[in-house]
Amino acid sequence: MMGRLFKFALPPAILMVAMAGAIVLWNTRPEVEAKSPEVEARAVAAVAVEHLDQRPTLRLYGAVIAGREVELRPLAAGRIVAVGDNFADGGVVRAGDTLIVIDPFDYEADVAELAAQVAEAQAKLDEISTDHGAAGQLLIRDHEQFELARREVARQEKLADSPAASPKALDDAHLALSIRAQQVIQRQQTIDRLAAQTAQQRAVIERRVVALDRAKRKLEETRLVAPFDGYLVDTDVAIGKRVDMGDRVARLIDAGRLEVKFHVSGAQFTRLLAGDGYRGMPAEVVWRIGDQTFRFVAVIDRVEGEIDAQSGGVDLYARIEGAGAGDVLRPGAFVDVTLADRLYKNVVRLPESALHDGATVYVAISGVLEARQVEVVARGNDNVLVRGALASGELVVTTRLPEIGPGLQVDIK
Repeated sequence: MMGRLFKFALPPAILMVAMAGAIVLWNTRPEVEAKSPEVEARAVAAVAVEHLDQRPTLRLYGAVIAGREVELRPLAAGRIVAVGDNFADGGVVRAGDTLIVIDPFDYEADVAELAAQVAEAQAKLDEISTDHGAAGQLLIRDHEQFELARREVARQEKLADSPAASPKALDDAHLALSIRAQQVIQRQQTIDRLAAQTAQQRAVIERRVVALDRAKRKLEETRLVAPFDGYLVDTDVAIGKRVDMGDRVARLIDAGRLEVKFHVSGAQFTRLLAGDGYRGMPAEVVWRIGDQTFRFVAVIDRVEGEIDAQSGGVDLYARIEGAGAGDVLRPGAFVDVTLADRLYKNVVRLPESALHDGATVYVAISGVLEARQVEVVARGNDNVLVRGALASGELVVTTRLPEIGPGLQVDIK
């Protein structure tokens, strides 16, 4: 009986002893000091605030175009008998260089024929002038004979009452005076007629001289020359080919007047206008081809006549300075255009990555970030100009972090 009682009482006793031991161990355990979890500072880059007068740079893109080009068309018709050495696509020609020559035979014949007509008309004028001069001398003699006849009439009239008077002699004197008067009238008519013929012949000569000059000009136009230095494109001639007046044989691009056409937004154009204006503003043009870079100086010349309705911006044209036939630059090249923006006073230049939500930057104060509100006054290609509550020397974080915000611990690298 005692054995069975001991068998059932032993397990509870053991359990009670174990619980008592556990309580003693819990109450006598060593106290462990609680530690807060450590926060790791994020490594970031930053720039120091500096208030300066800044003129940002606009980096734009454009294309080279021909500021002046002409279509070359012959002013005379005929068969081509000669072609200039550089008359080919891409050929470089100088002002006055011969491009093509049209057969001048017919035009030379016209010049010779009209020159002969002018000489003939001049000889006719010389003949008329000689007759006119002779008639003038004869008129003087006619006046002398008229005066003698008039005196004879007067003498016969005085003798009319004398016994020696003869009625027949008086009649003969009157007749002679009438004949001399008639000769004076006829001579004067001859002189007037010759004067009219002289004027008429001079008009004939002038008309034929004009025709001769026109023929000479036509002869000169059988030789088509370059009006200025440039490059030839779209050439389409060959010796023996017949061309008519107005047929296009090539296009000539002025090598000394290359321009860059580039687009600016409405905001950028407004800023240029608010500064010193766009006209005459210098710009740098950079053409990259392969591993080579070519740089040119340009000056903004004018603005497009219409505003782009979709973008609200405008196209500007800059004339490349010092361009010439010896340069490698050609129309159609895509180029970078760099020009100075307007001047902004007392602003801070920051990288674009420093700006958050359009108007917030974060300043590191003793390794902890503080948010500052700023006003963006201008944007460049990779930076912004701002004004706001930023003190000189403060560090503005430029690293983009997904968790960035006030209170974040950072380590400036």
